[in-house]
Amino acid sequence: MLPWNIVEAAKAPDGTDLLLARRGTEWEVRAGGHTLMSNRTHGSEMALARLAFERVPEAKRVLLGGLGLGFSLRATLDLLPPDGRIVLAELSPALLRWNREHVGELAGNPLQDARVQVSVVDV
Repeated sequence: MLPWNIVEAAKAPDGTDLLLARRGTEWEVRAGGHTLMSNRTHGSEMALARLAFERVPEAKRVLLGGLGLGFSLRATLDLLPPDGRIVLAELSPALLRWNREHVGELAGNPLQDARVQVSVVDV
């Protein structure tokens, strides 16, 4: 089995240690020693977006709290009309940078979509 490699480390605004780790093609974001998200399992992110659009199918403006590895953002973009907009509220600048520099391709580079407005704030 391949070992985990720490690609980058950062501090969350509350002081929690954040890690971006990689093992082969598997990526994880960890906080305080716990895995928060992984590219191995992200079905819940996709299901959440589908559920939201089932409830409000005509939605054109969406507030999304947290980027993670970008799977929720990607799923929302895939359901959003071309003239829609998403405000992504992300508390950690490190997660935004990690997505742009390391893991964005996992979810189809969702931060590059012109319909996304990023705000570094606590949702």
